[in-house]
Amino acid sequence: MKNRKLLLILSWSFVIICLAVIFYFSSQDAVVSKGTSDGLLDRIIDIFHISMTSKTIRRIAHAIEFFGLCLAFNMAFGILYEKFNPMLSFFSTAFYASSDEIHQVFVDGRACRWNDLCVDLSGALVITLILMVIYYFTKKHLAERGKLWQF
Repeated sequence: MKNRKLLLILSWSFVIICLAVIFYFSSQDAVVSKGTSDGLLDRIIDIFHISMTSKTIRRIAHAIEFFGLCLAFNMAFGILYEKFNPMLSFFSTAFYASSDEIHQVFVDGRACRWNDLCVDLSGALVITLILMVIYYFTKKHLAERGKLWQF
């Protein structure tokens, strides 16, 4: 019981941190945001010696942010409800991604873009599918061994 409370606190703290990081980056005006992306791009080129456009870096960053958020929601809801519920996590992430795009309308030089929302949701969809496959095969494997398993 005590461990479950600690896990709940930690998992929801992780969700809040993800939400705050996304909000922070979305609150940057276009000039600052581009500078952040370009700085990251320069580091990637220096470290990996690969060439990418700033637009590609921004899209990958969007997908990774929402991949992480959806993973955090999965952990938090899983601990809270003691059940695997990937759709609740995906739709919670989709709601925040939508609100994030609306938020950007009020930031200088930023806009609400359908393409950005699709990229955000692609990150959430990837982790949702990965977790569903892991869950399916783990459940199937344990059922074959005669063990009952609940997430």
